[in-house]
Parts: sequence; C-alpha cells; structure tokens
Amino acid sequence: MSMGGSITLGIAALLTLLPAALLPFGRRDALAPRGGFLFWLLLAVATVGPLALDISVAGGIWRTGFSATLWTIIAATMVIYLAVCILSQAARRLSGLLLPYLVLLALVALAWSSVPEEPLSGNLLTAWLQVHIGVSLVTYGLISIAAVAALAIWAKERALRAHTVSGWSEILPAVADAEYLQIRLLVAAEVVLGAGLLTGVATQLSATGEFVELDHKSTLSVATFVIIGLLLLLHRGSGLRGRRAARIVLFAYLLITLAFPGVKFVTDVVMG
Repeated sequence: MSMGGSITLGIAALLTLLPAALLPFGRRDALAPRGGFLFWLLLAVATVGPLALDISVAGGIWRTGFSATLWTIIAATMVIYLAVCILSQAARRLSGLLLPYLVLLALVALAWSSVPEEPLSGNLLTAWLQVHIGVSLVTYGLISIAAVAALAIWAKERALRAHTVSGWSEILPAVADAEYLQIRLLVAAEVVLGAGLLTGVATQLSATGEFVELDHKSTLSVATFVIIGLLLLLHRGSGLRGRRAARIVLFAYLLITLAFPGVKFVTDVVMG
C-alpha cells in the first residue's frame, strides 16, 4: 500500500477513536449500567477502526516501523479494553482517560507515518515469533489499562482529599473499584508477561541457538515482570494500595513502554 493510502487510512482510524474518547465528557449517562448503548456502539467503532487499519496495511507482512508499532498497540489495546469492559463495569469509567491517550498515540503514529521502515517478511515469521508477538501485545494492552486504572486512583484520591470530586473526576470509577480492577489486570499481565518471556527464549533458541540475549528489550521486560510481581506480593502481604501502588504501576508501565515502542522510536526515528 502507498504511503498516501496508509496516511488516509490512519486519519480514518483516528476519526473512529474520537467519538468514543469524547463521549464521557459530553454524555456521562452513557457510562451508567443501563445507559450504555451509545457507549458500546462507539467503543465497537473505535475498536474496529484501528484493527481494520492494522490488518489492511499489513498486507501479509509484519511491519516493524515506529508508526506501525503504535497502530498495532492501539488496535490490541482497544480489543483488550473491549473485552475488559464486558467483564467490568468499572473499566467503562476508564474510557475518559484511556481513549484520549490512545488518540494521542494515533496522532504520534500519523506524525511519523512517513518514516522509512523495514518490514519483516512472512518467511521470517516463525511460529514461535508469531506467538511471542501476540503475547507481547496482550501484555502491553493489559499493563496499559492497569496504568490507566492507577492514574484514575491517583486522580480520584487527590480529588477526595481536596473535597473537589466534581467535573472531570466524576467520570472516573470509585477508588475501590479501580484498585480491584487494577490488581486483576496486573495478575493477568504477570501471567501473560511470564509466557512472553518464555516464548522470547524459545524464539531466540530457534533463531540463533542461544538461550537468551540480554538486549534492552529483554532486560526491561524482565524488570517489569519483577516489579509487577513485587507489587502483587506487597499488595497481598501488606495491603499496599492507593497512590503508592499507583506510582509503582506507572513505573512498570514506563519500563514496558521503553522496552516495546521505546526501542522502536530510538532505532527507527532517532537513529534512523
């Protein structure tokens, strides 16, 4: 597909995200348990848009560029968020934070869509590599939503302490609901990330015969795994929660971001 066609599809995908991102600020009743038809409609559109872009632009190859990586992250996160919203009412109230953030990612992806990239041809996509990529995307999506829940906890607690729970903070879930959701997302992310590390080892073995290669991505991924594990242990053992736990979650998200899209940004944009 031509660069112009890719940019046009990117703009179209961005436009599918915008209504869902703006909905919580204009129609708070859409987040209510019995007022959600519009929410589900716009969320479905916001999920299909980036996913369709990702599938149509790929054309049977794995695109490794920074812009393509961001669009893949957006698509994967939206699919996971849709599933989480089906299971959790509290997750729906995170849309006022998560969707605007994904809109910003989409804008960055569009801004760097003209940066040259080297696609990975299909014959290099071994079975282990495909599994590893899928597991990595699920991990990043889960941690992204957990980080948004952590940010919601921080903002809600700050508003409660200042006795200003109104306006923007009203669309966020209750602190207890956000904490409950955050912990379960982190448990899921820890399991999937552990599987991702194992598939990474398998991919490395099949490609080079070496057990592990300690590059930036693998080092940061292991650090994220350890930090999330420690947070879950502290939560279970000492009841760590609230803004202190939120800071740790956001730090883990920073590490996994540096490991995944951060490496792409350095190699494709800065060094490229």
